[in-house]
Amino acid sequence: MEKLPARVGWLWVKQGLDVFRKQPGALMALFFSCMFIAMLSLFIPLVGGMAPVVLAPLFSVALLQACADIDQGQRALPNLALAGFRKPVRKPLLLLGVIYLLVMMLSMMLLTLLDDGVLLKMATRQIPMDQELIEKSRSALFISSVVYMVGWMLSCLAAPLIYWQKMALGKALFFSVVTVSRDIKAFLTTAVSLFLMFQILTAIPVLLFSSAQIELTAIFTIFLMMIVLMHCTLYASYRQIFGTPDASPALSKETP
Repeated sequence: MEKLPARVGWLWVKQGLDVFRKQPGALMALFFSCMFIAMLSLFIPLVGGMAPVVLAPLFSVALLQACADIDQGQRALPNLALAGFRKPVRKPLLLLGVIYLLVMMLSMMLLTLLDDGVLLKMATRQIPMDQELIEKSRSALFISSVVYMVGWMLSCLAAPLIYWQKMALGKALFFSVVTVSRDIKAFLTTAVSLFLMFQILTAIPVLLFSSAQIELTAIFTIFLMMIVLMHCTLYASYRQIFGTPDASPALSKETP
Protein backbone atom coordinates (compact mmCIF):
# COMPACT_ATOMS: atom_id res chain seq x y z
CA MET A 1 0.00 0.00 0.00
CA GLU A 2 1.30 3.45 -0.93
CA LYS A 3 2.05 6.05 1.70
CA LEU A 4 -0.86 8.37 2.40
CA PRO A 5 -0.26 12.11 1.88
CA ALA A 6 -0.47 14.55 4.79
CA ARG A 7 -3.80 16.01 3.58
CA VAL A 8 -5.50 12.67 4.30
CA GLY A 9 -5.10 13.46 8.00
CA TRP A 10 -7.41 16.45 7.64
CA LEU A 11 -9.83 14.30 5.64
CA TRP A 12 -9.99 11.88 8.59
CA VAL A 13 -10.87 14.76 10.90
CA LYS A 14 -13.71 15.85 8.60
CA GLN A 15 -15.00 12.28 8.33
CA GLY A 16 -14.81 11.95 12.10
CA LEU A 17 -16.85 15.13 12.46
CA ASP A 18 -19.45 13.69 10.08
CA VAL A 19 -19.79 10.58 12.26
CA PHE A 20 -19.97 12.65 15.45
CA ARG A 21 -22.64 14.97 14.03
CA LYS A 22 -24.94 12.05 13.21
CA GLN A 23 -25.39 10.96 16.84
CA PRO A 24 -23.56 13.31 19.25
CA GLY A 25 -25.93 12.56 22.12
CA ALA A 26 -25.56 8.79 21.79
CA LEU A 27 -21.76 9.03 21.58
CA MET A 28 -21.54 11.27 24.65
CA ALA A 29 -23.94 8.98 26.57
CA LEU A 30 -21.69 6.03 25.76
CA PHE A 31 -18.62 8.00 26.79
CA PHE A 32 -20.21 8.90 30.13
CA SER A 33 -21.09 5.22 30.63
CA CYS A 34 -17.42 4.40 30.14
CA MET A 35 -16.45 7.17 32.58
CA PHE A 36 -18.85 5.77 35.17
CA ILE A 37 -17.29 2.31 34.89
CA ALA A 38 -13.83 3.88 35.12
CA MET A 39 -14.83 5.68 38.34
CA LEU A 40 -16.14 2.42 39.79
CA SER A 41 -12.80 0.78 38.97
CA LEU A 42 -11.10 3.23 41.33
CA PHE A 43 -12.52 1.21 44.23
CA ILE A 44 -10.68 -1.97 43.18
CA PRO A 45 -8.27 -2.80 46.04
CA LEU A 46 -4.54 -2.20 45.46
CA VAL A 47 -4.81 -1.31 41.74
CA GLY A 48 -7.73 1.13 41.84
CA GLY A 49 -5.66 4.21 41.00
CA MET A 50 -4.18 2.55 37.92
CA ALA A 51 -7.36 0.77 36.78
CA PRO A 52 -8.77 3.56 34.53
CA VAL A 53 -5.54 3.63 32.49
CA VAL A 54 -5.47 -0.17 32.14
CA LEU A 55 -9.14 -0.18 31.10
CA ALA A 56 -8.66 2.63 28.55
CA PRO A 57 -8.30 0.29 25.51
CA LEU A 58 -11.56 -1.46 26.45
CA PHE A 59 -13.40 1.87 26.51
CA SER A 60 -11.65 2.94 23.31
CA VAL A 61 -13.02 -0.02 21.34
CA ALA A 62 -16.49 0.74 22.72
CA LEU A 63 -16.39 4.21 21.17
CA LEU A 64 -14.89 2.86 17.95
CA GLN A 65 -17.61 0.22 17.65
CA ALA A 66 -20.20 2.95 18.21
CA CYS A 67 -18.65 4.89 15.32
CA ALA A 68 -18.91 1.78 13.13
CA ASP A 69 -22.58 1.32 14.06
CA ILE A 70 -23.36 4.97 13.34
CA ASP A 71 -21.47 4.82 10.06
CA GLN A 72 -23.69 1.91 9.00
CA GLY A 73 -26.95 3.58 9.98
CA GLN A 74 -27.45 1.97 13.38
CA ARG A 75 -27.97 3.44 16.81
CA ALA A 76 -25.01 3.63 19.19
CA LEU A 77 -26.20 2.26 22.54
CA PRO A 78 -24.67 2.71 26.02
CA ASN A 79 -24.35 -1.07 26.47
CA LEU A 80 -21.43 -0.94 24.01
CA ALA A 81 -19.40 0.21 27.01
CA LEU A 82 -19.00 -3.49 27.87
CA ALA A 83 -17.98 -4.58 24.36
CA GLY A 84 -14.29 -4.74 25.20
CA PHE A 85 -14.91 -6.81 28.32
CA ARG A 86 -16.00 -9.84 26.32
CA LYS A 87 -13.78 -12.80 25.41
CA PRO A 88 -11.54 -13.33 23.51
CA VAL A 89 -10.50 -9.66 23.25
CA ARG A 90 -10.63 -8.80 26.95
CA LYS A 91 -7.21 -10.20 27.92
CA PRO A 92 -5.14 -8.64 25.08
CA LEU A 93 -6.92 -5.31 25.56
CA LEU A 94 -6.10 -5.37 29.28
CA LEU A 95 -2.47 -6.19 28.48
CA LEU A 96 -2.46 -3.26 26.04
CA GLY A 97 -3.73 -1.12 28.91
CA VAL A 98 -0.77 -2.27 31.01
CA ILE A 99 1.53 -1.10 28.20
CA TYR A 100 -0.27 2.28 28.21
CA LEU A 101 0.35 2.43 31.96
CA LEU A 102 4.06 1.66 31.50
CA VAL A 103 4.38 4.39 28.84
CA MET A 104 2.68 6.86 31.19
CA MET A 105 5.00 5.87 34.05
CA LEU A 106 7.99 6.31 31.74
CA SER A 107 6.87 9.82 30.81
CA MET A 108 6.30 10.65 34.49
CA MET A 109 9.79 9.36 35.39
CA LEU A 110 11.24 11.50 32.60
CA LEU A 111 9.36 14.53 33.91
CA THR A 112 10.71 13.89 37.41
CA LEU A 113 14.28 13.60 36.14
CA LEU A 114 14.04 16.79 34.09
CA ASP A 115 12.47 19.07 36.72
CA ASP A 116 13.62 17.31 39.92
CA GLY A 117 10.05 16.30 40.68
CA VAL A 118 8.83 19.88 41.18
CA LEU A 119 5.53 19.53 39.30
CA LEU A 120 4.68 16.21 40.95
CA LYS A 121 5.43 17.65 44.38
CA MET A 122 3.11 20.57 43.63
CA ALA A 123 0.40 18.23 42.35
CA THR A 124 0.59 16.16 45.56
CA ARG A 125 0.82 19.36 47.67
CA GLN A 126 4.21 18.48 49.11
CA ILE A 127 5.31 22.01 48.20
CA PRO A 128 3.18 25.15 47.61
CA MET A 129 2.26 26.30 44.13
CA ASP A 130 4.89 28.62 42.67
CA GLN A 131 4.36 30.32 39.31
CA GLU A 132 8.09 30.76 38.73
CA LEU A 133 8.80 27.05 39.30
CA ILE A 134 5.91 26.13 37.02
CA GLU A 135 7.36 28.28 34.24
CA LYS A 136 10.77 26.64 34.66
CA SER A 137 9.15 23.20 34.39
CA ARG A 138 7.30 23.92 31.14
CA SER A 139 10.01 22.46 28.92
CA ALA A 140 10.21 19.31 31.04
CA LEU A 141 6.43 18.92 30.88
CA PHE A 142 6.48 19.40 27.10
CA ILE A 143 9.18 16.75 26.58
CA SER A 144 7.47 14.18 28.79
CA SER A 145 4.12 14.89 27.10
CA VAL A 146 5.69 14.36 23.67
CA VAL A 147 7.10 11.01 24.81
CA TYR A 148 3.67 9.89 25.99
CA MET A 149 1.87 11.13 22.87
CA VAL A 150 4.38 9.43 20.54
CA GLY A 151 3.90 6.18 22.44
CA TRP A 152 0.11 6.50 22.23
CA MET A 153 0.12 7.47 18.55
CA LEU A 154 2.30 4.53 17.53
CA SER A 155 -0.03 2.11 19.34
CA CYS A 156 -3.35 3.82 18.57
CA LEU A 157 -4.42 1.19 16.02
CA ALA A 158 -3.57 -1.76 18.27
CA ALA A 159 -6.90 -1.75 20.16
CA PRO A 160 -9.15 -1.79 17.05
CA LEU A 161 -6.92 -4.44 15.43
CA ILE A 162 -7.31 -6.64 18.51
CA TYR A 163 -11.05 -6.05 18.64
CA TRP A 164 -12.01 -6.25 14.95
CA GLN A 165 -9.23 -8.38 13.47
CA LYS A 166 -8.86 -10.62 16.57
CA MET A 167 -5.08 -10.14 16.41
CA ALA A 168 -2.78 -11.13 19.24
CA LEU A 169 -1.32 -8.23 21.21
CA GLY A 170 2.18 -8.46 19.72
CA LYS A 171 0.91 -8.68 16.16
CA ALA A 172 -1.52 -5.78 16.68
CA LEU A 173 1.23 -3.58 18.12
CA PHE A 174 3.53 -4.47 15.23
CA PHE A 175 0.95 -3.57 12.58
CA SER A 176 0.00 -0.40 14.47
CA VAL A 177 3.60 0.84 14.72
CA VAL A 178 4.36 -0.05 11.09
CA THR A 179 1.16 1.56 9.78
CA VAL A 180 1.51 4.78 11.78
CA SER A 181 5.21 5.06 10.93
CA ARG A 182 4.46 4.56 7.22
CA ASP A 183 1.68 7.17 7.20
CA ILE A 184 3.19 9.42 9.86
CA LYS A 185 2.48 12.60 7.84
CA ALA A 186 -1.25 11.86 7.79
CA PHE A 187 -1.35 10.97 11.49
CA LEU A 188 0.63 14.07 12.46
CA THR A 189 -1.74 16.23 10.40
CA THR A 190 -4.65 14.67 12.27
CA ALA A 191 -3.00 15.29 15.65
CA VAL A 192 -2.14 18.91 14.83
CA SER A 193 -5.63 19.57 13.42
CA LEU A 194 -7.34 18.22 16.54
CA PHE A 195 -4.94 20.16 18.78
CA LEU A 196 -5.59 23.45 16.96
CA MET A 197 -9.34 22.78 17.00
CA PHE A 198 -9.18 22.29 20.77
CA GLN A 199 -7.18 25.49 21.24
CA ILE A 200 -9.65 27.53 19.17
CA LEU A 201 -12.73 26.06 20.84
CA THR A 202 -11.37 26.57 24.36
CA ALA A 203 -10.52 30.20 23.57
CA ILE A 204 -14.20 30.96 22.94
CA PRO A 205 -15.45 30.60 26.56
CA VAL A 206 -12.45 32.57 27.78
CA LEU A 207 -13.50 35.46 25.52
CA LEU A 208 -17.24 35.18 26.24
CA PHE A 209 -17.41 34.61 30.00
CA SER A 210 -15.98 36.58 32.90
CA SER A 211 -16.64 33.83 35.45
CA ALA A 212 -13.69 31.46 35.96
CA GLN A 213 -16.07 28.69 37.03
CA ILE A 214 -18.11 28.93 33.82
CA GLU A 215 -14.90 29.03 31.77
CA LEU A 216 -13.54 25.88 33.43
CA THR A 217 -16.87 24.07 33.00
CA ALA A 218 -17.03 24.98 29.31
CA ILE A 219 -13.39 24.02 28.70
CA PHE A 220 -13.85 20.66 30.46
CA THR A 221 -16.97 19.97 28.38
CA ILE A 222 -15.06 20.76 25.18
CA PHE A 223 -12.24 18.49 26.36
CA LEU A 224 -14.64 15.56 26.80
CA MET A 225 -16.17 16.16 23.37
CA MET A 226 -12.71 16.25 21.81
CA ILE A 227 -11.91 12.82 23.29
CA VAL A 228 -14.99 11.42 21.55
CA LEU A 229 -14.14 13.26 18.32
CA MET A 230 -10.61 11.85 18.48
CA HIS A 231 -12.09 8.34 18.48
CA CYS A 232 -14.36 9.22 15.56
CA THR A 233 -11.27 10.39 13.68
CA LEU A 234 -9.36 7.24 14.63
CA TYR A 235 -12.28 5.20 13.27
CA ALA A 236 -12.06 7.11 9.97
CA SER A 237 -8.34 6.33 9.71
CA TYR A 238 -8.89 2.64 10.49
CA ARG A 239 -11.70 2.43 7.93
CA GLN A 240 -9.51 3.82 5.15
CA ILE A 241 -6.47 1.68 5.97
CA PHE A 242 -8.03 -1.64 6.99
CA GLY A 243 -11.57 -1.44 5.60
CA THR A 244 -14.99 -0.87 7.16
CA PRO A 245 -15.52 -3.09 10.24
CA ASP A 246 -18.75 -4.94 10.93
CA ALA A 247 -21.58 -3.36 12.90
CA SER A 248 -22.43 -4.75 16.33
CA PRO A 249 -23.56 -8.41 15.92
CA ALA A 250 -26.59 -7.87 18.10
CA LEU A 251 -27.77 -5.04 15.86
CA SER A 252 -26.78 -6.39 12.45
CA LYS A 253 -29.42 -9.11 12.40
CA GLU A 254 -33.05 -8.31 11.90
CA THR A 255 -35.42 -9.71 14.46
CA PRO A 256 -38.12 -12.03 13.03
